[in-house]
Amino acid sequence: MLRIGIIGTGAVACYLAHQCKQQGCQVFLLSSRGTRHQAQPISQIQLIDETKSEQSVSQDLGSIVVDEHLTDYSAFLAKEFDQLYVCSKTVSNPHICQQLSRHKHWLRGPVILFQNGFATERPFIDEALDVTIIRGVLNFSVTQHGKQKLKLRFLKTSYLGVPEQTEERAEADILAALDLLNLAGIPFESCTDIEHKAFAKNTLNAAASVCGLVRSGVETAMRNSSSRTVIQAIIDECTAIGEKAGYIGDSENFRRQSMGYLMSIPDFKSSLVLDILHGKETEADTLLASFIRLSQHVGIAVPNLDFVYRYFDFYNTYITQSYIIQSYTFTDMTLVEGDA
Repeated sequence: MLRIGIIGTGAVACYLAHQCKQQGCQVFLLSSRGTRHQAQPISQIQLIDETKSEQSVSQDLGSIVVDEHLTDYSAFLAKEFDQLYVCSKTVSNPHICQQLSRHKHWLRGPVILFQNGFATERPFIDEALDVTIIRGVLNFSVTQHGKQKLKLRFLKTSYLGVPEQTEERAEADILAALDLLNLAGIPFESCTDIEHKAFAKNTLNAAASVCGLVRSGVETAMRNSSSRTVIQAIIDECTAIGEKAGYIGDSENFRRQSMGYLMSIPDFKSSLVLDILHGKETEADTLLASFIRLSQHVGIAVPNLDFVYRYFDFYNTYITQSYIIQSYTFTDMTLVEGDA
């Protein structure tokens, strides 16, 4: 029986946990930021599948019970997993990388990073951890309802790659991960041009971050002429960067595919929008920062990307702090009133 560890308890983590548990694996979840972000332990996960357009009604995939939900890295990694999945927001990556490095003696099998961007885990990949680090580009979107239920909106093909490793063990680890993911119904494909796929995915993330400005779903943002113009402008700037940096061959086709993909996304509140509504730190600036740095390197002006990046940099630095202060103040007032 394979032992699977999953860092993260969000929608993607719960989906992977559900699918792996269905295949008879032992599944352990870790809240990457501890109990502060996960008040109730997750023991049961239920999925509703809406991936097939021909289905008139949602398909209830049933529920599963995970083997354990932990908040301590040492106790979690001591399980010695056959495969370890990192399914957190990019803002959590520095903390996760630090913890995995500290407890690297527990790492036995491959580590698979299911991430939107690859900039923040570079220090982790570059460390000698004696395990294969596999990077996956997620190309599906999910939205969570409540703490334990998850509704899958749509699912498209995902990709898997490994950074500059040709050792036999790395190849064996990739095949083992692919076999399990495909067996569990997660359509991953081995991919050699992972950097190109990452650039394409990050372009969509950068354009969709505009939804955070207007606090809407993608469909609503695309219907509005003003926000759609900004989204198109960001895609144009990303395309120019990618063309100059060698990530894109057919720029016109890249623009058309990017806009077409965003037009196909149903209107639901993404994790980015939910983070803003709840006053939480977003990962938008992390994803946008890689484009800003690359644009400076290749010498291309990106006024629209720069505007959105600066907004989220300001938001994460100042606005989220005011939410925290307000929360503490409200809590203190409540306690005082209760004591009185």
